[in-house]
Order: sequence, then C-alpha cells, then structure tokens
Amino acid sequence: LRLRLLGRYGENIAAMVSAAQTNELTLIDHSTALWAELRWAARSEGVVHLDDLLLRRVRLGLLLPHGGINKLEKIRSIVQEELDWDDARWEKECTEYVTLWHQYHQFNN
Repeated sequence: LRLRLLGRYGENIAAMVSAAQTNELTLIDHSTALWAELRWAARSEGVVHLDDLLLRRVRLGLLLPHGGINKLEKIRSIVQEELDWDDARWEKECTEYVTLWHQYHQFNN
C-alpha cells in the first residue's frame, strides 16, 4: 500500500494524508484505494464530473462491484463539499454516473 501511494502521489503523499479526515485512511472494501484518495482527487485533481472521479481519477467505478454505486452516499460525504456541489448538482452527477456505468461498464464487473 505504501509503495502504491508513494508511486501515485510522490511528494504530495504527506499532503494527501494530512487532508484525510477520521477513518479515511482505511481501504475501500476489497480495493487497494483509501477513502482519503477520493478527498484528495476532489480537492486537487480538477475533477469536473462524478464519472471523472470514479472512473478515471480513483478508478473505483472499475474496481468495485457494481461500479461502487452502493457507496455513493459515503462518497458524497467525502467529496461533495470538496467539489462545491449543491444537492441538486450531486443528484444530477449521480444520475449521470449510474446511467453511464450501466451503459458501458456493468458487463465488465
């Protein structure tokens, strides 16, 4: 895990860990990703859409069963404020993500 994080975040690893809140330095289910990586990506990687975050930045949409759809509320609690999205924007992004995932990725999972 340390090697993966160091390889991915390099000199930013300390900042990523410092940005983590309570229980965010734990693994997301059976993946090798930490909850803190969602916060960091939302904060510092120019995320524009939820599918960008879940399919390209942290790739949870490809790694978790059902694209992580059952984790959207937990993901929301971490990233919504970081992305400065109101509730309407969050709901729109979720709807679009779920539709996209079902259309292009459900059979790969």
